[in-house]
Amino acid sequence: MPLYNLIKNITKGVEAMIKVLLVDDEKLALEYLEHIISWEYYDFELIGVSTDAEQALNLYKKYKPELVISDVKMPGMNGLEFVHAIREYGGKSHILFLSSYKSFDYVKQAIRLDIDDYLLKSDLEEESFLKKILKLKEAINKEQAKNQYTLGIILEELFKKNALEENYKFMLEENDYIRIHKKYYYILLSQKISPRFLEQYLSQNNIPPVSFEFEFSKTCYAHCAEDGIQVMAVFAINENEYLAVLEIKDNMVAQKEINDKIYYYSRKIFRDMNEEQAHQFDLYYYSKKMSTRQFGRFYHENRNQLSQVYLKKEVHIMEFVEDILWKSAGKETKSITSDEIYQKIKKEDKEGILQCIQSVKIAMAEENYVSYLWYIKNLFEAISFFEGSLYGEKSGRKFSLSENSNSYDFRSPKELVAFIEFKLEEIWFFISESGKKSYSVVVLEAVRYIKRQYYDPQLSSAQVANHVNISASWLSTKFKEEVGIGVSDFMNGIRVEQAKEMFDRGDYMIYEVSEKVGFTSSQYFSKIFKEFVGVTPNQYRRKNDRIK
Repeated sequence: MPLYNLIKNITKGVEAMIKVLLVDDEKLALEYLEHIISWEYYDFELIGVSTDAEQALNLYKKYKPELVISDVKMPGMNGLEFVHAIREYGGKSHILFLSSYKSFDYVKQAIRLDIDDYLLKSDLEEESFLKKILKLKEAINKEQAKNQYTLGIILEELFKKNALEENYKFMLEENDYIRIHKKYYYILLSQKISPRFLEQYLSQNNIPPVSFEFEFSKTCYAHCAEDGIQVMAVFAINENEYLAVLEIKDNMVAQKEINDKIYYYSRKIFRDMNEEQAHQFDLYYYSKKMSTRQFGRFYHENRNQLSQVYLKKEVHIMEFVEDILWKSAGKETKSITSDEIYQKIKKEDKEGILQCIQSVKIAMAEENYVSYLWYIKNLFEAISFFEGSLYGEKSGRKFSLSENSNSYDFRSPKELVAFIEFKLEEIWFFISESGKKSYSVVVLEAVRYIKRQYYDPQLSSAQVANHVNISASWLSTKFKEEVGIGVSDFMNGIRVEQAKEMFDRGDYMIYEVSEKVGFTSSQYFSKIFKEFVGVTPNQYRRKNDRIK
């Protein structure tokens, strides 16, 4: 059979892209691998290419590729050590080794690490290489089909997607079908992070987030037998939160006994995770029986309480409960808004701003997260109104909210406040240097509206003009005069910045990002992205992966 037909038959019907990581310390060899075949055509997705095995390990932990193609002999961490680290992490990916040398010792060590194949670089050419990876692809597809509906994965889908248990009736044996209906207990591990609202203003993603799912799972299983607990599933909820679904083997009747057992088991998990990972996890336990689908809804309704420990100096273990305090706190009338703060900053009312900062510091001291968050969010929103509109005539610099943000650790409430104080001083410096004091009320409202609605594909200059109650032509003139660019260019700039942040934060497909930031066509999105950034979205993603 001709090679082309062989390829089409093997790849026919496969829907999911297989993620691939390429590692080689020789740049030319890496570029050759990157272009030896059309990866996307054969349903492979290059999630990263790296000349450094330690960087590649970070990429591995972030993307969890199904296939790794790596050089064996590299400076620093070599290929064998790299794969050993993957296996230690719990990764079961298929591995293809490349080498310039014939070495039986390497082959023996590779066999012990469960390597799939070993190819000499001197034998590396398109047809033989393609046959090897298509054979690996076939094995991966079979494994994925086999493992698609394990009990753990189904419990994860019930939790995350609120899927009905009945959907799995014909896929499972009777005993497993009964298990997915059962009521369980839960522990939730939450990594200390900066407040989530900052994501809309700042992008701090120079280091790819590292998943602790394997470490959490290993720790849960390490203690379950001694405590009479069965671990039904462990999975990541998102980049910072992990859930374990538990069953108690003993037939306990008293709720106090159950509470104690879950609490003491949780304490061991909390202790081990924080001792090994530098005290960065809070842990929540839920000791009332609930089905996994019901608990998923309960979690989403009450997850705000996970943020309230942000002001606490130490990590904590606590019960996950209905968050009545947070829900009622949202109804309170607060004393100041972002508009009022903006006017105080603009008028250089330093005394008024000092009172706001003082309120933040009092909230910190009292560990009053609701009040702290209210002031912090409004301060950030007010400061963001000066973004790009304020510049110093002598320095020639424009005010940027994100500039120097990487110098601060926003997991610390004190550092977040220090950053705000620094930015306020910077604004006042620009005002005193230039005399240009920012946007007019009309243009400010237009800017705010665009920043709020950028994701709407129907958003247009006419719609913005209608919102601020002036004609489109007058808005165009006024906007360009104050901002320096037209409304459409400003809108596209906001969308592109949001797109960059999405690419920085996660493993998104181009069409997904295009839709989420308000473009109706991924081709048009790519064209605008290149105009603003200088590279295509694909090139931007690959460049980011190499940096990481």
